[in-house]
Amino acid sequence: MGIVTQKHRVSLKSHINGYTEMICQSSVKIKRDSTPVDAERREDVLDLVAQNVTALSMIHPPVDHPRFGAYCAALHMEIYSYLDMDGPHRMELVTVYVDGVMAGFTLCGLPLNGTLSECGIYYTAVKKELRGNGLMSLMMKDIIERYTSAALSCDVALVPLYERFGFRCKSVRLGQIVMFLGNPVEDTPIWSTHEIMNHPSVVAQRLKDEAKSSAYELGRADRAFAKRMKAAEDNAKRFLQISKVRYR
Repeated sequence: MGIVTQKHRVSLKSHINGYTEMICQSSVKIKRDSTPVDAERREDVLDLVAQNVTALSMIHPPVDHPRFGAYCAALHMEIYSYLDMDGPHRMELVTVYVDGVMAGFTLCGLPLNGTLSECGIYYTAVKKELRGNGLMSLMMKDIIERYTSAALSCDVALVPLYERFGFRCKSVRLGQIVMFLGNPVEDTPIWSTHEIMNHPSVVAQRLKDEAKSSAYELGRADRAFAKRMKAAEDNAKRFLQISKVRYR
């Protein structure tokens, strides 16, 4: 069941086709849902996921990779399963609405031990044309006001954003920085990469993708992708070392 937790009257900027349009005094609402969520809200989230696969996926698959369809299917399957998750596993969906239309979401996993003081922030996204208006910040503020401990992972470029909410760099995971607020235990429900990539729907899409490319093309794309991921991981490790010095 959705609960309206905050109402705001703000002026937003909409960036469409290179033009900036002021949306004056828009009504902005933050809603929370425990999973499983209703079908309409689930489809709104999955539509936004489909528009942001490369940004949302931890490994950032390039759109020109021959297996991009499989990476899309993997992310869709994972988030769909979280939105449809029922007890004893616990998930929370925080959404932001502008004039009654969903503009962004943040998906959180809650500890299996039932504690109400911690969450894991899995995914967050805001519609492209409404970014830069503080909508993600509204969702983050709603979350950290209710949970004293939280964990997330993000690209190096986004670290300063989360540091403003009190998060601190902790470790490196797949080229991203793992950040903690407080002292989370990270005992939240989560799919493993092996489980996701071997799900029947993902395997079927991968085979379909691979049938369209030669072994040479697949190998070349995989090598380039692996090189990018290695560079991202090396960069994240260097950044983490610098951050440890900054926190002293």
